[in-house]
Amino acid sequence: MATRSALWTIAGLIVPIFINMIGAAEATSSRNFFAPQYLWQPVAFCLDGNKGCGKPAASEWCKIHGYDEALSFARQKMEASNELRFIDTGDLCNSQECIGFGQIKCLRESD
Repeated sequence: MATRSALWTIAGLIVPIFINMIGAAEATSSRNFFAPQYLWQPVAFCLDGNKGCGKPAASEWCKIHGYDEALSFARQKMEASNELRFIDTGDLCNSQECIGFGQIKCLRESD
């Protein structure tokens, strides 16, 4: 009897901890976006005027799509014929030196 009682006591302590761990895991979500676009154009790797390259531009794109920030990203050299769009101004970058995103992974934290 004492052993059975001890098991129920341990189970009573462990189950709530496990449930909290599951809840914490569900509190955030992430999603990978491949070849992200803005206004039907590939997204430029930098904000307009080369302000904030990489994470700032990726995070801005994530925020527009309902996420909190970018977790990771990969840049991709575009073909010379591709025009890219700056996420902050919507202007086009049509220079041969423009680099875009091949992938952006966004994070959303639940309230």
